[in-house]
Amino acid sequence: MALTAKPLLATSAGQLDTNELALFLARLTVLSRPIIKSYFRALPEVITKADSSPVTIADRSVEQALRGAIAAQFPDDSIVGEEFGLSEAVSGDKTAGDSPYKWVIDPIDGTKAFVSGKPTFGTLVGVTHNDRPIAGLIDMPVLDETYIGTADGSTLNGDKLSVRQVTTIADATIATTSPEAFSPHGLAVFNKISAQANITNYGGDCHNFGLLAAGYIDAVIEDSLAPHDIMGVVQVMRGAGAIVTDFDGNDIDLATTSSLVCAGTAALHHAIIALIQN
Repeated sequence: MALTAKPLLATSAGQLDTNELALFLARLTVLSRPIIKSYFRALPEVITKADSSPVTIADRSVEQALRGAIAAQFPDDSIVGEEFGLSEAVSGDKTAGDSPYKWVIDPIDGTKAFVSGKPTFGTLVGVTHNDRPIAGLIDMPVLDETYIGTADGSTLNGDKLSVRQVTTIADATIATTSPEAFSPHGLAVFNKISAQANITNYGGDCHNFGLLAAGYIDAVIEDSLAPHDIMGVVQVMRGAGAIVTDFDGNDIDLATTSSLVCAGTAALHHAIIALIQN
């Protein structure tokens, strides 16, 4: 299925300008949304994977559709997905390790919410260069919210986003998906921060990252994440002005990052990292 009215004259994400990259990401929802909506609240069979996480035919069908579209347009790039792993670039002599640009897919982030009939799940697509996120898509199909982040900024349904300027934990609204997702150390850290925060929210999955970019949440803290949970959301937040690192304050890396500390301001981020390190 053609994703743009005019074919992109590119075989890698690196050949696109930021507007073209944002357009391609947005058009991926043309593929994912119909599949998701056909299964949402239709009680699809739930399979438990080896890591005890759930998966449905919707997850797998969406990832296959997105992989096909990305591979057809960008044969020089590799693709990493939650359900089907790493696929090598398909053109020339390139291998997965040789491709500086990678597309990272989480077809349904929040499968537990999806199978429970809750609307707070989304599709994530990230683009990385040398394993660092440079662009991302958070699409909330039931809520009709499409967040896109590039080096030129972030948008929600085309409108520019900006984080809220909260600088202290005492004034902050913070969020995490579930205490059960934390390691023992991560949970102790989050509880310490939550005890000082103004408001603490649980649940929401990837929607929390979009709400941070839109200025409704001030900080999101997550632990024990996989690359597909991370790469699509980072630039959405950064494009709106947020600071995003791991628990140690390190930059985000496809191969090594498994935790996120995301804050709307540098001062708030610094305060959270200081609590973690203490």
